Amino acid sequence: MEGWVKLFRMLLNWEWYKVPYMVHLFIHLILKANHEPRKWQGIAIERGQLLTGRKVLSYETGISEQTIRTCLSRLKSTNEITIKSTSQYSIITICNYESYQEKKDEANHQINQHSNQRLTNDQPTINQPVTTNKNEKNNKNEKNSLFRQRFFSVLEIFYFKNFKNPIAVTNAFFNHYEGIGWKNARGLDIENVESVAENWSNKTTEGTNCPVPLLLKWKVMYDILKNNTDHYTQFLLLRPTKLENGNLFIRGEEKDIQSIEADKALLAVWKNALFMTFGKVNVQYEFEKTIAA
Repeated sequence: MEGWVKLFRMLLNWEWYKVPYMVHLFIHLILKANHEPRKWQGIAIERGQLLTGRKVLSYETGISEQTIRTCLSRLKSTNEITIKSTSQYSIITICNYESYQEKKDEANHQINQHSNQRLTNDQPTINQPVTTNKNEKNNKNEKNSLFRQRFFSVLEIFYFKNFKNPIAVTNAFFNHYEGIGWKNARGLDIENVESVAENWSNKTTEGTNCPVPLLLKWKVMYDILKNNTDHYTQFLLLRPTKLENGNLFIRGEEKDIQSIEADKALLAVWKNALFMTFGKVNVQYEFEKTIAA
């Protein structure tokens, strides 16, 4: 993304200003919001809106999903944003978006009024057309951003293809296609990310994610979660390693495991899915520093 947004000094008096995560997330939302209406897979996303989800926001900001949820609730309660959610995504609307992002013609008018400001080729006036290359770059960046919002749906595909490190493979997949402008082998625009991922072969990591029989059982459990909770993708950050003597060993980063354990409603759904799939088992966690690339 390119361009700019306005930040007023009155933000210093904002009630959430001393809460770092709130400021971080709110500015991130402003920067990610559409500056003009667009459609993505038939979904209309208006100016001042962004199509996203808690997991995507967590990935983009480095803030835990639980904290994202709390911050969004607070921003909604003070009328900074509105949220329209489905089981697959959320459309967040920045209230008073025009206060943060002026329209292009308004911005150019303000630039022209400053007689002592030297205009360069990088600052086109109203009568100076923007180069095609810059427009193409903006479109490419916006397409990258929209497709990145499908990160977890692609991760799910690679997870159950049993790559040893599905997160690394997912990142390699996005980096590859972002680099070539989301074109297929025939040079045509890619529209369906998941269909391309289904046919993706990658040697970023070798070996398998977990034993095949165990992965098949985990898939059964995952599908149960998929039908019963909006947070099912959280389990793509964990991986079962072995089932032995009634003990199911699960590996993942400590913060991801703690996030599941802290969500009592989610934990109850997971325990039920575990029992339906594996019967009575004792879960043993194996912490690791990172499973990402």
